[in-house]
Amino acid sequence: MAQPMQKLTPDTKFLMINTSINTELDHNILTNLYLPIIGEQALVLYELLWSLSLDDNNRLKLHKHYELQSMLNMGTSEISDSRKRLEAVNLLASLVSKKAPESLVYALQKPLSATEFLKTDVLSILLLGKVGDDTYQQIVSRLVIPHPDLGEVTNVSASLLDVFQIPKNLIKNIPGTVNDAKRAVNQNSQSVKMSQLEPNRSSFDFELLLEMLDNSYVDLISVKAARNLILSEHLLYGIDEIEMSKLIQRATNLSTDQLNEKQLKFLIANDFKQASIKPQPVNKPVASESALSADNQRVNQKTQQLIKICQTTAPMVFLEQIKKQKDGIVTEGEQRVLRDLINYRKFSNEVINMMVYTILVTEKQSTLIKALTVTIADNWAQHHVVDAASAIAYLQKRGDDKKKMAGKRYNNSRRVNVKETLPDWAKEQPQKKSSQPAQTKVSQAEKKAIQEKLAKFRKQK
Repeated sequence: MAQPMQKLTPDTKFLMINTSINTELDHNILTNLYLPIIGEQALVLYELLWSLSLDDNNRLKLHKHYELQSMLNMGTSEISDSRKRLEAVNLLASLVSKKAPESLVYALQKPLSATEFLKTDVLSILLLGKVGDDTYQQIVSRLVIPHPDLGEVTNVSASLLDVFQIPKNLIKNIPGTVNDAKRAVNQNSQSVKMSQLEPNRSSFDFELLLEMLDNSYVDLISVKAARNLILSEHLLYGIDEIEMSKLIQRATNLSTDQLNEKQLKFLIANDFKQASIKPQPVNKPVASESALSADNQRVNQKTQQLIKICQTTAPMVFLEQIKKQKDGIVTEGEQRVLRDLINYRKFSNEVINMMVYTILVTEKQSTLIKALTVTIADNWAQHHVVDAASAIAYLQKRGDDKKKMAGKRYNNSRRVNVKETLPDWAKEQPQKKSSQPAQTKVSQAEKKAIQEKLAKFRKQK
């Protein structure tokens, strides 16, 4: 997972480097392939940064983010979100210098060609998910021009050495000037090590897979072309090299010896649809004089068991097992949600599994809702959740914080209720009621006195 960056403010400084400033942007590629994935705001931000970098010409000129805000009419949160999208598709790298940590360095990268983009499985899958089958095919037909069928032809073109004479001693002993230029080019290409658009493959030996298939009928060139797909499926389902070699052989067209990538996807999804988590041995609590209570020991054991399962289980298998326990099924939408999480390249499998557990078990949701999953993923990324243990610790802290806030709200509500139970007008009301009979007695006495006076007056008459 990437290291956390400072919070963006209008006064945050940045500078830009662009090793491709002599290359014109292919807007056709950007609008057809990148725009549906990253969105309009990210694309506008990228084009503005590219334009500014041309003016700077790699002279490391300092800018402030309020310059971007005023030109794009975007807030810092929108700029930060757009920047992350550009980083995810390898159009931008954000760097922090140890010498000047208060400033950011934006390293701009040119877009892939249409061929390179469509050969990159994670990008193709993201684009397909955004636009659908029909629009995807239309985009491909616009950008990939088919070669006309020329029939059987022979290449009779002249080679370089057929036309130009180069002394053999210079080829064997490359001149220093040429070597200096090569070193400069290599330094430029290595100054910003851009992340590859493929999953982390430290747990999968692709070369070993090729060796296993070397003596088979499978065309290895077609296997190498499907490298990104194979690595993605390994991460998603936890398939090892041996099992993957068997699946590749089953998905190979026997008449052409070519690997059929769609067939490979189908076989993997079908074979692992009923996969389940292998039962893990649970250690019985050992009696001791520990300060922890027996209940706490059981909770800790369950937590450690959950962490272990999250660490050793592929996300798709983990999801299927939970849905099976809930008598549910894994929907196509849930499969797409998992693929998106893996394609973010920000979370390990154990973190993804903890997200699934949190949503389906802790939150008791019936399915992986995309909006909720993305919200949790973004929240965990911002709080630097890097493994299952840190995910559990973060969830526990949030739970404690919520309890504290709930307690404060409860106490406040009690004070308000006590204060407003007897307002002034309500307190005076009983006094009015109690005074009413007294008023009635007085009026009757006066009435009696008047009557007596009237009677006495009549007798005198």
